[in-house]
Amino acid sequence: MVDLEFGVFDWVDVAKGRSIADTYDDRIAVAQRADRGRFERYHIAEHHGATLGLAASPGLFAAAVARQTQRIRLAPMTFVVPLYEPLRLVEEIAMIDQLSHGRLELGIGKGSSPIEARMFGLTADQMRERYEASLPRVIEALETGVYRNEAGEAFPLSIRPVQGAFTTWYPTSNPDSIRQAALNGQNTIFGFAFKSPGVDVIRERRDIYFDTRGGLASDGKDPRFGVLRHVCVAATEAQAWERAEAAFADHYDNFTWLWRQHGVDQPPQPDLHQLVADHLFFVGSPEAVTAQVAHVVEATGVNYVAGAFSWGSLPVADALTSIDLFDTQVIPAVHKRLAG
Repeated sequence: MVDLEFGVFDWVDVAKGRSIADTYDDRIAVAQRADRGRFERYHIAEHHGATLGLAASPGLFAAAVARQTQRIRLAPMTFVVPLYEPLRLVEEIAMIDQLSHGRLELGIGKGSSPIEARMFGLTADQMRERYEASLPRVIEALETGVYRNEAGEAFPLSIRPVQGAFTTWYPTSNPDSIRQAALNGQNTIFGFAFKSPGVDVIRERRDIYFDTRGGLASDGKDPRFGVLRHVCVAATEAQAWERAEAAFADHYDNFTWLWRQHGVDQPPQPDLHQLVADHLFFVGSPEAVTAQVAHVVEATGVNYVAGAFSWGSLPVADALTSIDLFDTQVIPAVHKRLAG
């Protein structure tokens, strides 16, 4: 637990009353604040045709963030591998790693939305097949500097990444995939926001993950098993709850918008107080959020917590206040509590 790290996650979802350009500026401002603090990574989601995600190219957004930050590592979460032509993905990854001076980490996945896959004319089976066929070629090219096409022809690359081997992430909501992620040497985020399973399930999967990783030869890197949580911290409880309640309504609308557009019924918006009580959301004063974060870490044994500080209609000023309080007060207090 002393080894606990923190990161920042962003869907870059639609913000009511803000243009897309302004939303991009707002989210980059939050990334810059994270860069000056105690956060190790900045994660960007990939979504298509949905108000949940305006960063349809997480690599492009990561490149923009790379040029506005100095230290924080960039970890798109994820590159949806089946939606890319493999050579272009390899070259894009190499470019971002160069632009960030070696700060890129690779979040990779098959894609979680069948509706978004259909936009590309693909079924779930085709997404899985393309992932399994493309990913080994992508990783090989990044590590060797030689790309092999489907026919097996080899082509030296003119753009190579700074890093010889990348830290990889495979976020998942599927308990059965945890062991495979561990076998592949991939870090993971398993408890995904308010859709997360309970702390008891996370603890079970965490133990499976580390038991599996412990049986492998060490690659010298500390494996990360994490959770993602929305966060809203303010000077007082009343301020935090007022801001979170208003912003979450718009975020949940974004979260379900694409499904509703295609006639898929969605459950009503969850009660925010119940989400906090169930340890699926962090809201409150610095003292309250410290207790919430520490409880989740102690109960689950995770060594990584990614906080989503910008979501829905939360004004950028409030998001910056939240991340500042989390950085300067919550993180030190959590570490002190765990160390004690």
